[in-house]
Amino acid sequence: MIIGVGCIASDQILVTNAKWKDEKGKIIRRENRFGGNVRNSLVALSALGIKTAYVGTMSAQARWKSALDDFAENGVSTEFVDFDDKSHPAEATIVLTGDGERFIVYDDEPLHHIKLPSAQKVAQAISLAQLLMVDAGICPPGTLDVIKKCAELKIPVVLDAEQFFVEKSLLLQMISFASDPILPLNFAKAVTGKAEVAEIVNWLWNQTRNAVVITDGANGCYFQIKGANKVQHINAYVIEAIDTNGTGDIFHGAYAYGVLKGMDPIEKLRFASAAAASVAVRPHGADRRPNLKSIEEFRAQHPALVVSGL
Repeated sequence: MIIGVGCIASDQILVTNAKWKDEKGKIIRRENRFGGNVRNSLVALSALGIKTAYVGTMSAQARWKSALDDFAENGVSTEFVDFDDKSHPAEATIVLTGDGERFIVYDDEPLHHIKLPSAQKVAQAISLAQLLMVDAGICPPGTLDVIKKCAELKIPVVLDAEQFFVEKSLLLQMISFASDPILPLNFAKAVTGKAEVAEIVNWLWNQTRNAVVITDGANGCYFQIKGANKVQHINAYVIEAIDTNGTGDIFHGAYAYGVLKGMDPIEKLRFASAAAASVAVRPHGADRRPNLKSIEEFRAQHPALVVSGL
């Protein structure tokens, strides 16, 4: 089982054919989705056939029952969820433009109230976990202890972070204990205070790592893996992206799938990239969950990603 800790989001999606530079455009589609880094990663993993569970709290108010229904519909267990009326999804509006750009506005008040469930449920979840997914940028108090316990038990920790909602010193501790931190480039620059990719990766590297991965959107990603004392780069698929919202989270989930299945480090990155890209090219309103068949078909139709040194 893969368990996940982090926030859940309730997203109103507004789609326009206009491009970002146009400054305004007509709404051509509206959708309501649940999102958030960990939610999207767990849903992707479930779609790939992995047993998953969310570890956290959720409001028992009727309005938010749909958040638990969303997990159930997507095969994510809520057996490690406790009820707390203040702990409900953050609400956001996301504008998706015709050139694949997005802009997110959100209310972060609920993020101040997210919690872990009872200590008993946390311990039970860890006892069953084969891997931990963490959104360290937005996570409940006590998450560091969960990460430490997993590290102590040699349970891989795939960590994402995109913002400093938690205190920076705490975030840095969580990153330090993760076996596989995967951070977007701009945030990694802010975390480390370094400007160059090699400096960033070297700053983040320690001997407990399986890998350090720095993602850079259409430019691919940079990485260092255990046993290879060098920073490398792998390109991204060249696609006509339609909806990239949540595809970074799918990348994290598919990477975790690769860890669980014992893929070699390069194959994990190729698989994760294909999973994300195969969803990004789907039309608005299509199923946004990756599956093994669609990933295989996507890879067969595109040149293999190339690994190079910096």
